[in-house]
Amino acid sequence: MGTALPLMINLTIALAVAFGAGVVASWLRLSPVIGYLAAGIIVGPFTPGFVADRELIAALADVGVVLLMFALGVAFSLRDLARVGGPAIGGSLLQVAFTVAGGWLIATWLGWHSFEGLFFGAILAASSSMVILKTLLDRGEIGSSHGRLLLSMSIVQDLVVVVLVAVLPQFAGAGGESPGDVVLPVLLKVTTALVFIAGGAWIGLRYLPKLMDHVARLHVPELFTALVALVAFGVAGLSAALGLSAALGAFMAGLMLSESEYDKRLTIEIVPFRDLTTMLFFVFVGMMVDIRVIAEHWTAILGLAGAVLLLKPLATFGALLPFRLDARTAAYASLGMLPVGELNYLLANAGLQVNAITQTTYNIILGASILSILLTPAAFAIAGPAGQALNAVPGLRSLFARAAAPGVTGGRLKSDAVVVGYGRVGEAVARGLKEFGMTVTVVDHRLELIRNAEGLGLAGVYGEGSSRVALAAAHVETARLVVVALPDVASSREAVRLVREVNSQAAIVARARQEQNVEELLRAGASKVMVPELAGAEALLRSSLDSLAIPY
Repeated sequence: MGTALPLMINLTIALAVAFGAGVVASWLRLSPVIGYLAAGIIVGPFTPGFVADRELIAALADVGVVLLMFALGVAFSLRDLARVGGPAIGGSLLQVAFTVAGGWLIATWLGWHSFEGLFFGAILAASSSMVILKTLLDRGEIGSSHGRLLLSMSIVQDLVVVVLVAVLPQFAGAGGESPGDVVLPVLLKVTTALVFIAGGAWIGLRYLPKLMDHVARLHVPELFTALVALVAFGVAGLSAALGLSAALGAFMAGLMLSESEYDKRLTIEIVPFRDLTTMLFFVFVGMMVDIRVIAEHWTAILGLAGAVLLLKPLATFGALLPFRLDARTAAYASLGMLPVGELNYLLANAGLQVNAITQTTYNIILGASILSILLTPAAFAIAGPAGQALNAVPGLRSLFARAAAPGVTGGRLKSDAVVVGYGRVGEAVARGLKEFGMTVTVVDHRLELIRNAEGLGLAGVYGEGSSRVALAAAHVETARLVVVALPDVASSREAVRLVREVNSQAAIVARARQEQNVEELLRAGASKVMVPELAGAEALLRSSLDSLAIPY
């Protein structure tokens, strides 16, 4: 009981303050993350009143990092990573290089010494996987093209940070050491990371699914959950023991299981623990904010925050230009990379330990990074209009990939119904409508799916479902029914809006992944919005009542 009471007190008060601050932030239509950061400042050592045990909260926050990165790995498939491999890997490396160089130039202009400038640029370079993931989840955009790209880039950046944590302190503290004394540990660290990733992927993909099959057949749910936790924390611990990042290990553990048939079950079981401990992570980050230093150097913090607001989007935008993405995805990726990453706090601490940065500089950088996190939701909010603006500038338009030219197949136009998005849901809807005697046109950006639709006797338009050109090619202006079955809410909202602009009479039925997205789709012009999980629950209820002969 000696350690249990302090643990309960700290946990209860931290959660209570985080809950209250999160509720206030939600009432103000701000991201709950802002409330959690504010809660950390309130219970931190630099404000009056109760001071939470920072080491204890940090330990719980570390659990949050592991669970979130594990869940991210499970949600991602190797096919997803391969699909965005070029922009994610090449773009991330270029973005880090541009940001480090830009940060060094800013620091040099401010009169900082060279290593302080290098650490400053490196600390800004990587973006927060946790903040990006949380924002995408809140906006229902986890399955969008920019969502996959942002998460892939943030993972590559985390790998780069692992290298930077090894490299920069070695060079900063090298003094009179020979270059070989510095390069050798760095090469060893990089080799260790590559062997760990390759070996972990081979073992995980070969043996873990079989082990999970055996445990699942025991029909003891807690054993399955225990195995999941063992894999997540075991691989994360091994990664940390090898001198790598625990977050990297947790992501690798999730990625090992992403191709198994249990991926959805894993995500469902881990979500409650992930969300709770993620809240504590942001509380911990807030606890590190010394408001006295911020009050004393607020002008410098605002200046650096302004530099971050310009430097990171510009560096990301420049890094992605060679890959010729469409303007909308480029805008979302550039602005979505704004929040400074949680792993960069490790880099800042490393710089502090080798005296490469001062305590004051550390707090100024921390304050600027907190502001970058706070402004992330706003950056996402303006990304869509920014993409449209980029596409409207004649000189810039040629830098981006054009939306796939809509290609019409099947020979039928001006159908009774248009189905936007031909995934599993869209295909089932299109088949059903056809069986009821309606003529149907489907719209999708995947050519192989359009060809499948053509094989079923449907008309098809090859193009983005949220593209005005593709929707015009499908003649949504004359359709009686438009079904929007896109996987992310941002694209669905845009598609609904564009359809309603040209057709005020059509019934527009949209799909929402989460209940909180229903209202925004209705505001965009949808006649009805369906949440698949809720619709499934309603169908199950009706079947249950039917089986008992209960009228409804």
